[in-house]
Amino acid sequence: MAPSTKLALATSLRRLLQKKFLDDITVKELVEDCEVNRQTFYYHFQDIYDLLHWFLEHETQQALQEADTWQDALMAAFHYIRDNHIIIFHIYQSNGRDHLDCHFFTMARALCVSLLEGASSELVLSDQDMEFLIDFYMYAVSGLMMGWLADDMKEPSDQLAARISFLLEDELPRVVRRFSSHPPMGEQTTP
Repeated sequence: MAPSTKLALATSLRRLLQKKFLDDITVKELVEDCEVNRQTFYYHFQDIYDLLHWFLEHETQQALQEADTWQDALMAAFHYIRDNHIIIFHIYQSNGRDHLDCHFFTMARALCVSLLEGASSELVLSDQDMEFLIDFYMYAVSGLMMGWLADDMKEPSDQLAARISFLLEDELPRVVRRFSSHPPMGEQTTP
């Protein structure tokens, strides 16, 4: 599949999302905006939601690629949401909301994996404990992102990112130490 065609379709989706809700965008509008035919669209994507999924994955990768630390990635995630608030709002208020939630989970998971890998670099955690901690903090961070969006992003993004960073910076190493030295009941550590 030609990445340039997929990217062109995603760029058209971005343009249309700046003007209208996702539910109001048709394949016909997309292909006219992109100057391709319907067959080309359906060669690459099953429907608009399939394109939306690809678009959000691509956007996540682009938003986080420059981040050197988890704090930078956190800031980049909030800046992405702030800078693209109209597009995100038009997805948020549509049937594509599930894809947006997954987008936030993907961004938050990438942050949490990076953070927990750094916090556990010298300690032994079971795979089960690592996955539990990643999921726990992923849902917390993505929930804050979604809540911030639902609240019309009233709190400045830098301030919210700084508060999350302040909370997690010392908290994660402490939690990792605790899990590595005293696994939860019913679990045994592996050598």
